[in-house]
Amino acid sequence: MIRFEQAIDIDRPVDEVFAYLADFTNIPTWNYYVQQVRQLTSGPVGVGTVYDQIRRTDHQCFQITAHDRPRTVAVSTLPGERPVFHRRLDLQTTVGGGSLVHDGWQLDTGQPQLIQRVATTRIKAAVADNLALLKRLLEHGRTRLQDGRVINLDTATTAGDRNDFPD
Repeated sequence: MIRFEQAIDIDRPVDEVFAYLADFTNIPTWNYYVQQVRQLTSGPVGVGTVYDQIRRTDHQCFQITAHDRPRTVAVSTLPGERPVFHRRLDLQTTVGGGSLVHDGWQLDTGQPQLIQRVATTRIKAAVADNLALLKRLLEHGRTRLQDGRVINLDTATTAGDRNDFPD
């Protein structure tokens, strides 16, 4: 099992950051590896809400296991899904009125422990990269994903590779 936590400051109010993070259908706007997330259960988002996540190489169903607006949201894969993950996002208000996001992971890829240990550095780096893109998106309204797509927050659309995007 891989375990790690990362944190990032986002210069937006906690309520706004929580609302964006707790809507897991937003993940493809800041994580290029996730192609689509669909809410499978009807009704408002809360504990028990189930999602289907399609990634480049696989897909998982997961559900919300904790939802304490605007401080905590956590998810876990459903039994039998691979890779198995538990993710917990805890938010705090910073002195300047922004948000400090703690992103805690437990991940079991199904590989032998030695392979998982070796992969931990790469996985942590990918998560850090994605959190940096989330920060840029929420603070500036726009970001460029690793695959070149430009995401505009105000329209929640994806544009193709555009040369007018400041790096």
